[in-house]
Amino acid sequence: MSRKVDIPRKICYEMLFDVFEKGGYANLVLKQRYRSDFELSDLDKNFVTAMFYGVITYSFTMDHYINRYAGKNSGKIDANVRILLRMGVWQLLFSRSIPPFAAVSTSVDLAKMITNPGGVGMVNAVLRSIAESVDTISGELGTAKFDVRYSLSKEISGLLIKWYGKQKAETIAASFLEQPETTARVNRLRCNAKSLREKLEAEGAGVQDGRFAPQALRIRLGSKSIEELDAFREGLFMIQDEAAMMASVIADPKPKERILDLCSAPGGKTCHLAELSGNQAEIVSLDIHESRLALVKQNADRLGLSSVKIDVADALTLDQERPEWIGSFDVVLVDVPCSGLGLLRRKPDIRLTANFERIMALLPLQADILQKSSLFVRPGGALVYCTCTINPDENDSQVDMFLASDSRFASEDISSRLPQKLMDMNPRHITSAGKGRLLLLPDEDGCDGFYIAKMRREK
Repeated sequence: MSRKVDIPRKICYEMLFDVFEKGGYANLVLKQRYRSDFELSDLDKNFVTAMFYGVITYSFTMDHYINRYAGKNSGKIDANVRILLRMGVWQLLFSRSIPPFAAVSTSVDLAKMITNPGGVGMVNAVLRSIAESVDTISGELGTAKFDVRYSLSKEISGLLIKWYGKQKAETIAASFLEQPETTARVNRLRCNAKSLREKLEAEGAGVQDGRFAPQALRIRLGSKSIEELDAFREGLFMIQDEAAMMASVIADPKPKERILDLCSAPGGKTCHLAELSGNQAEIVSLDIHESRLALVKQNADRLGLSSVKIDVADALTLDQERPEWIGSFDVVLVDVPCSGLGLLRRKPDIRLTANFERIMALLPLQADILQKSSLFVRPGGALVYCTCTINPDENDSQVDMFLASDSRFASEDISSRLPQKLMDMNPRHITSAGKGRLLLLPDEDGCDGFYIAKMRREK
């Protein structure tokens, strides 16, 4: 086999091993590997990226068929062989550009480099059987069980159906299999949407308007990375999904205000708050992870935002560490740790780790962080709670419990803050916005799943 064919697949295998067996985050594994000292052509890089994310996304579906065609030997498949099989099955079932014979032969050749003769034999036998049944499997997928059809664990499948009903859960799950979009948030302190569009198009990017946010542009990069664009290096934009943009828009920061962003890394909302306030507010950006706060500083520096102050702190003990801050902020924004279920198409490795036990463990932590965050809001100030999940227990239920426990706060109508385009395209938001809530769903709104609630301290 030629080096050109073999090396990309071997690289993909190694990255998948880091995700499946070492618990690596897919986006970080990919970024770190692409920054190492080997060279891949643009064509090979696109192939590796597609296979890498495709294998992670469809792992539950592929394991279903691997186990079926391995039969009584399915329990004997070790980690190396299962990853090799997943790579082969992805090429057979989900790639439109690789002939079946090539998917099988390249997988077998790679297996010879990775595993023992028994493992090579299993890769060969299982993939040949699946290759002969591709049409049958493709026909089955449309009517397969929910977890197989949408490549989710049985546990998460059951939760989605419980929360939304089967029909709605299906449209949400189907949307999580779509390709995520790359969205740029215009740094309006340095340019406007029109001038940024012209700059990006001159650099070879395809550009469309955002779906609903006026400050958003959807971009297609081709073979370039974001970091290679002059417009990025010049601080003309930041990558942020339109759903996440709404958190800062709803917070409605003003010049001269004192604003606290808890759990702020990597800084998308912090920087947006600074931009919306004309870089004239005092914005304190905190996070418990010092290494991730470096990303906040990098982004703020690149965007030219001098109003951001960064510090390491734990939201749960901040009242003890900074008692002088209690009751002193005009706006407190808290993006709590959550299950991340709104990000499944952008971060498919969440499919591998999300489960009921982990979600339940997050609930008391979220409640504690929300309660602690409220301590820093001044009378008349605003508290904004947000998550990147679509789980009602992490969203409305948390806000309802908080409001029931603290009579000083009340929900605030956010209708005037939402883009008219969003309200027009999804009337569901009209009612919820009047109650101070916004739940964005990928199947309805074309963005990440995201939740935001705004409360005002009345006394």
